[in-house]
Amino acid sequence: MPLTHIEYGSLASSETMNNNFEYLDNRATAIANNLTSTSSSIYSNIASLNSTFSQATGDIETELSELTTFTQNIKNDFDSQNNAPDYSKGISITMPYTVGANGYVYAGIDGVDSTQYVYVNGKVVHGHCGYSGGKSVYSGSLFRVCEGDVVSVSRKMGAYYFYPMKGDN
Repeated sequence: MPLTHIEYGSLASSETMNNNFEYLDNRATAIANNLTSTSSSIYSNIASLNSTFSQATGDIETELSELTTFTQNIKNDFDSQNNAPDYSKGISITMPYTVGANGYVYAGIDGVDSTQYVYVNGKVVHGHCGYSGGKSVYSGSLFRVCEGDVVSVSRKMGAYYFYPMKGDN
């Protein structure tokens, strides 16, 4: 029932007044209930958002941890494939030399008026030609070899070293 309009200066019955007060009370109660319902919905949505953000944060932390592990694995794989010579583990070798692991051989050739070659599996990989006129010359070369390769020289002159690859340590 809507409010009953009471004209200025007129007398209103108690029934009209009670009906108006009851109407206003019902409207106030309905608005309060609506506000309570809306507030509850807002609080529920906030709780849901907090839960979603917490879950998303957890997912991000998990994925970040997985990414860190993946990146470390890639680094480890790269390091294990590092083909650089490990100079700290070089050893002096004599010719002919059968290579025991992947790595590098350094052939330093010293001589006067000489020609010398370095071979891997019978193929020339380094050649040296000495200078004439009695001058001592020194020449060297670093080349990659694989396990099982046989390194030899045409004449034994100079220093020879084997350096394993860093990734094969």
